[in-house]
Amino acid sequence: MMKKILLVLSLFCLPLAAMADSLGVRVGIAGWEYDIQGFARYQSTNEADNIDVNDDLGYDNDSLRFYYVILEHPVPVLPNVRITRTDIDTSADGVLSSNFTYGNITFTVNEPVSSQVELKQTDVTLYYQLLDNVVGLDLGLNAKQIDSQAAITGSVSGTESAEVSGWVPMLYAGASFDFPVTGLGVSADGSYVTYDGSKFYDYILRATYTSPWFLGVELGYRSLRLDLDDFDSSYADIEFDGYYLGAYLQF
Repeated sequence: MMKKILLVLSLFCLPLAAMADSLGVRVGIAGWEYDIQGFARYQSTNEADNIDVNDDLGYDNDSLRFYYVILEHPVPVLPNVRITRTDIDTSADGVLSSNFTYGNITFTVNEPVSSQVELKQTDVTLYYQLLDNVVGLDLGLNAKQIDSQAAITGSVSGTESAEVSGWVPMLYAGASFDFPVTGLGVSADGSYVTYDGSKFYDYILRATYTSPWFLGVELGYRSLRLDLDDFDSSYADIEFDGYYLGAYLQF
């Protein structure tokens, strides 16, 4: 698995290496083991229609890969750029603990159901480095593009699906500390916004080691929360969180 990760990073970074003298470039990939918890409902303002993703749908934990590219440059006026891609694609089987209406279908208590969730996210972050030495401090804005599809199929009631898509503007902040000479560092960064009853956050805590040969490894914890209040007719409060292990190339 690690050989495949390094091969992907190497191929991706070949066209970027020539820019290393004028740009700071980091390209990374990480394997995230996450837990999922919370509730969801669709086209209903009645909280009695909340569907518990653990107790009703049977979700527990899963894994995925996420990818990122960071471009930092010496031009003071222009912001630095970070792009992160995260695709959640998971499914589960469960037995309902109560009746609920999801979209146009009412599912019944004790009915076996299967479900599928796809949550594709692209984060485009523009930020400025206020401090860039042993201690680092970044501030900026993040635009999170969400493209989500969910479907629930009951053994008796049939299938109903929901789609959520749109851009979410968020505030971004990051802080870091590098241990001189060692290549070791610790950092944290995240994005947050709340408006019209909805709340979004996505943050990471990590420890990194960058070798003298451009290759680095990182161990971290990531938490992602989507609290939706009538966002494309969807209501939800779902959190994904867990530890991840990653590798990166830095020039």
